[in-house]
Amino acid sequence: MDQVRMRCVVGLLAWAMLCLLPVAQATTPIQGWPLLRHYGANQLPAPPAYADVVVTSDGSLYAGSGEGVMLFRSGVWEVLEVAGSAPVYSLLLARDGSIYVAGNGVFGQLRPRPDGTHDFVDLLPRLASAGPLRVPAEVYSLGETSRGIHAVSAGAFFELRSDGTTSRRALIGAGSFKLMVAGDEVYYRVEGEGLYRMGASAPERVAGTGALANLRVAGVWAYQGGLLVAAGDGFHFSDGRQLHKLGSEADTAFVQHAPYTGIALANGGWVIGSSDGTVLRFSPDLRLLDSVRPNRGGMHDFVEDAEGSLWVVGESGLTRLRLSLPWTRYDHRHGLGGRLFDSTWYDGQLWVAGMGVWRARASAGSSPQFSQLPWPYPDMETFALRGTDAGLVVGDRHGLMVLDPGADQPRRLLDVELANSVTHLLPSAFNSRWMLARGIRQMNLLEQRDGRWQVRAQWPSQVRVLQGLYEVAPGEVWAGDGAGGVHYWRLDLDTGQLQEHRRYTAEQGVLLEPGYGTRVFASGGELYAISGMRVSRWNGERFVAAALPPLPGLMSPWELEGQDNEQGGFAWTSRQLWWRRPGATDFELQRVGDGRMPGFATPALHRDGQVRVVTRDSVLQLDGTHSGPTLAPARARLDRIELRRPGHGAQVLPLSPAAARQLPAGAGLVLRFGIQSMEPEVEFRYRMPGYHDVWSPWSAGRELTYQRLPGGDYTFQLQARVRGDLPTEPVDYPLQVAAFWYQRVWAWLLFGGVGVVFVAMVVRLRTRSVNARNRELEWKIAARTAALEAANARLSALAVTDGLTGIANRHAMEKALQRLWQGCARHNEPLAVMMIDVDHFKRFNDSYGHHMGDLQLRRVADILSAGMRDADELVARYGGEEFMVILPACEAAAAASRAEQLRSAVEQETARAGLPVTISVGVAVAHPQPDEDPMALVRCADQALYRVKFGGRNRVEAAVLDDWATVRT
Repeated sequence: MDQVRMRCVVGLLAWAMLCLLPVAQATTPIQGWPLLRHYGANQLPAPPAYADVVVTSDGSLYAGSGEGVMLFRSGVWEVLEVAGSAPVYSLLLARDGSIYVAGNGVFGQLRPRPDGTHDFVDLLPRLASAGPLRVPAEVYSLGETSRGIHAVSAGAFFELRSDGTTSRRALIGAGSFKLMVAGDEVYYRVEGEGLYRMGASAPERVAGTGALANLRVAGVWAYQGGLLVAAGDGFHFSDGRQLHKLGSEADTAFVQHAPYTGIALANGGWVIGSSDGTVLRFSPDLRLLDSVRPNRGGMHDFVEDAEGSLWVVGESGLTRLRLSLPWTRYDHRHGLGGRLFDSTWYDGQLWVAGMGVWRARASAGSSPQFSQLPWPYPDMETFALRGTDAGLVVGDRHGLMVLDPGADQPRRLLDVELANSVTHLLPSAFNSRWMLARGIRQMNLLEQRDGRWQVRAQWPSQVRVLQGLYEVAPGEVWAGDGAGGVHYWRLDLDTGQLQEHRRYTAEQGVLLEPGYGTRVFASGGELYAISGMRVSRWNGERFVAAALPPLPGLMSPWELEGQDNEQGGFAWTSRQLWWRRPGATDFELQRVGDGRMPGFATPALHRDGQVRVVTRDSVLQLDGTHSGPTLAPARARLDRIELRRPGHGAQVLPLSPAAARQLPAGAGLVLRFGIQSMEPEVEFRYRMPGYHDVWSPWSAGRELTYQRLPGGDYTFQLQARVRGDLPTEPVDYPLQVAAFWYQRVWAWLLFGGVGVVFVAMVVRLRTRSVNARNRELEWKIAARTAALEAANARLSALAVTDGLTGIANRHAMEKALQRLWQGCARHNEPLAVMMIDVDHFKRFNDSYGHHMGDLQLRRVADILSAGMRDADELVARYGGEEFMVILPACEAAAAASRAEQLRSAVEQETARAGLPVTISVGVAVAHPQPDEDPMALVRCADQALYRVKFGGRNRVEAAVLDDWATVRT
């Protein structure tokens, strides 16, 4: 009877496990990789092998290489000379701030000097004083305790004491030992025996550590009154008498990834590096948090910087992992590819919209891998996704479809229509049965009926370029218009009928700035209309002038969008992202970029409880429970100051003078800017009141030269910022520049004995004459240099400039198109082309004459040129009254908006000049491929222009798929 009962119990348990398995799979967390930046051998100033790394308190990083020590500060790499170009194996940041360097034939101390340079002190003689050394001496492991600096070379243990003496002791065992410091003691492992501690006179075996005899030991740390040991089979704890195995997730992880080295993190956790290059991060209670492999090949060491990031040194270079940030990333390492537009969670999987649809399932213990689905089309844009109980709703270039629960193929909700792409899906926040799908030509209201999504109602979109879409109350929807103004729709969510549509413009208080259109932005229960730098707020009856919520470092308010959900408030532009934590009142700027424009899209709270943000080529995921370290604000600094004066060599000055730096008369300065941050993409601006009072523009340039400073007291001021982040507080560098001898008071008194008035006049006249001659000479040199540069520029411009309008000619356009096509192909970015025709220009010439026609073409060219916003954007005269505009990294919606702005500007400016003309614009956008003909894009835009000219003119029209089929046949 007992056996029968036991079998029943076992059967019930097995059945319960089978029932719970789908739930477990559905709730398995999915997580990307920490944000990282890799520096490969082609980006570093010295060749491999890269062996060790340390970070100082001022934000400078030192890394060992195959040819000495590399220094990384203020985003720039350089090489320091240490004993020639010897390979460096190990680095140690000592308590006094100096850096010890060990390698093949090198052992010494790098001492930073006040001027930012370094002294290298050779310490090999100190080692030789304690006993014979092998030649060349190989020093391959370093450590520090209160007793001094410790080093290992050729089986010997050296101790450089603070009193200047050096001792040598033989190590038990053979091989290249790795020193491990825990507390104030030095440990090392002996093959076949276990763990040893360097005692006062000789090595002492740590009792009970025989179990480590045949296991690799990656690290030893002080832990709960004893030692924590990371070994090949997991974590162990030693109390000094016995060794205890600690059961943890490391047991399995270390078998799969043999541990090689490790460090303790500032937050109490640990990071272990494996021989295959895998980084394993553990919490203070030894839970495995994540596992990534940032470098190809093996791994040698890590260090944690002051900003909570982990630098990983491997065979292929150095990688910085942003462990302190609450963000992780899915990108090409997870199988994603191409331009991305949206993401959602559905059916226990993460779905991403891009060139087609991508899908990844949660996978315990490893990063998910995405696979591309065969529908709708792998090479066609999918713009929007929403996962719901009634299926996955998909907006693509063909329109709208839904993947019903349990189905393998989606069903179309709209007939395929190439010119009515669905780009936005807005589920109702007040009634889950409804969803708004915005198409290019029409708005579609979707309803769940009998558990299936159906199209309930449609109406004309009336918004060519949508700029923000929000539902602020049940059935009340607002949208911004790229042509200017704000649209409002009121829907009956019981019947699905459109009850009201209004368009608000300047008459209703919307502040408009020409050329920008209007963007709608909602945050904290308020609705804003933004046009350029002008902001207005809806007060329930009309729009009134207002200020946006404080968004630190906001650069482009005309791109701003927002969303509030259970994880807080979010605001973003294409380049910046802010997060207001739940319960907080202020937004925090998120540092999640990597130097290039991220292209942030909508943050979405997915059905698995995770907030994810789509960027141009990746998906970011927010861990709202993450509590990283509170970081001190970054500080600007000067990394180098050189004094230049005629007849003397350059002299390096101290970086932080206690008092104003005294400079001789006629002195010049060369300044190199810096920032106390490990971020690579930084910008600077400066000023020097009394010499130039206005701040310079922000620039990535790091050097500034003053040729000859006039006598006087000055304070040079510098500000820095990580690109897209907040500026630092200004740093001051006071200067006192001496006057020339003939400008000093004692010279006046000396000459006063001979004749105060006469000498005073001579000195004054001489001073003026000398200054005038200097200014004249400098002016002549500058004028001749400028004339020569202008002549060269004119010669170069003749080959690429249109003689009538002064803009680029067709030859220059073709060269630029080829260059920008290849550049966008390398970076997987879109390329937009506009073909522009001046409407009825022959009629204009017949009415006003060819002279006025030429003037009008120049006026149109000037208006188009003024609409360019970036150095890579180009306006060219294609021929006659036709012009062409090329916009790299510009999506279809943005290109259409820009085209409408140019069309409107030409119409308004020419009318203001008294000779009105209009233009017709054809727009085509493609993701270039290196082996395709870029002129196909021009022909496609010309097809769109053809339709505009024969369909009414003075309009903008985008190319459709039929155009591509025509130009490619």
